[in-house]
Amino acid sequence: MLLMNESINVTIPSYQQESSNVQYVIDIKARNKQQWQIPKRYSQFEDLHKKLIPLFQELPELPKKAFITFLVGKSKEQLEDRRAGLEKYLQQLIVRREIYHSQLLRDFLQLEQCEEILPPNLLHSFKTIMGIRDVAQSDQGVMFLLQADMSVLNRVDAYVNNMKMPWDSEQGEVKTIPVGQVECYIKQEEGEFSYKKLWTKEYSTQAICMFYEPITCTLLVGLDSGNINFIKVSERDSFNKYEQSIEIEIHMARIMGLFYRNGQIHSVSKDTHYKVIDMDQGGLKSDFSIGKHELTSLTYNEQRQISVVGNRNGQLYILNIKPAQPIVMLTIETSTSFIRGLVLDYQKNYLISVSYDDGVICVLDVGKCLQENVGKIKTKIQAKIKTREVQWSSKRGELFVGNDDGTVTIYNALDLQPQFVLKAHDKAITKLIWQESTQILVTGGKDELIKWWHFPKKWKAGDQDEQVKSKQLIEAKMDNILKLQNQNQKIDSDEEDETGLGNWHK
Repeated sequence: MLLMNESINVTIPSYQQESSNVQYVIDIKARNKQQWQIPKRYSQFEDLHKKLIPLFQELPELPKKAFITFLVGKSKEQLEDRRAGLEKYLQQLIVRREIYHSQLLRDFLQLEQCEEILPPNLLHSFKTIMGIRDVAQSDQGVMFLLQADMSVLNRVDAYVNNMKMPWDSEQGEVKTIPVGQVECYIKQEEGEFSYKKLWTKEYSTQAICMFYEPITCTLLVGLDSGNINFIKVSERDSFNKYEQSIEIEIHMARIMGLFYRNGQIHSVSKDTHYKVIDMDQGGLKSDFSIGKHELTSLTYNEQRQISVVGNRNGQLYILNIKPAQPIVMLTIETSTSFIRGLVLDYQKNYLISVSYDDGVICVLDVGKCLQENVGKIKTKIQAKIKTREVQWSSKRGELFVGNDDGTVTIYNALDLQPQFVLKAHDKAITKLIWQESTQILVTGGKDELIKWWHFPKKWKAGDQDEQVKSKQLIEAKMDNILKLQNQNQKIDSDEEDETGLGNWHK
């Protein structure tokens, strides 16, 4: 059964033929009772389809050309079959919310006259020297950009040039070619997105990940060599310089995640080890291997005093970081592979992971998992493959997923469906930061650009916000529960609705 679009109805009731030129008449009826018709040639449908392919998965099939008709012309039966096929094609497109909201389809059907979709607004962008790896912002007005040369050929050339030969010491110091760097910027008073670059620190190996702790002004940079660069920046000097920079040889392979708390560095690496270094007292405080697969991601939450580690085989590990020696409390099998992105919402107890290889997003209730000592996944969403980044807005009930094709897909948590697809970059998305208070999404990509996008409170002008609708439904449900409780009727509050995501996001 074909799903319906509540905003418009699209049909192709007829076609117009003049010699070899055939135009299919598209009839659009909008919810606001407006109606209009647009004639389109088959080649225009083909052009639309080609433009949609890089942005959306699993597109409906476009009726194919019958090449013999170039010689003998099309019969009425063939024209009728194509009309019906194109009508079905459009009807399948408009029920896909993310495609319906796309500018491509809206231009094709001239939908601006029925209702206005409010896309995210690009507030600011600027170009960097290398591709973006990581971004760290602080209320202090300071911003750090971690960058790496994304060209394999350039990196190989740099590594060969940077190799130290026995005779180099006799000839003096050889200038190295950087393949990674961290830049420090300070926000200017005259504009919200006016930043001044203060300093740059270059690396002869790829810079992979970064963490900034604003209370102690500590910056950590994880490197491809397995080393960690420990940097103390100077707030009293308005961040114009860094006071201390130490490169710590800690892991045997690429650093994949790190954070800093209570004077200690926590880090994970492809060498399968989780390590803790005490920078105040000195020395390695903890070193243990987690499983036999490469560790690929790390996040933590100070309020819950837990950290979460993902690996290349799809396992998640939840650790208690309160004791001096972190303890693995629970192992979760996600049945995915290469967990690349992790998000923790400590208020809602959500743990969200995304797999790079198969694009599967997993959502878990961390509190419930630890309480029951069972790693039960609440739901899964199939996103695009080669996805590195995921962010979550509790207020909006939306997931932001950064894709390898430069798009950001926004999923609605209530129905698991894409809400909007934002073409943010020309190359892979490598960093997403969601700012709940300002409703701004920061995106970074391999195209050497960082951008700030402001999201509308409502996707449709004149429509009630879906978040408001959801809240009203939840409040009505709670009122019914209270009424039943007052009547001394037993209510199973743990019963879960498996039909959608409304049961986990409230």
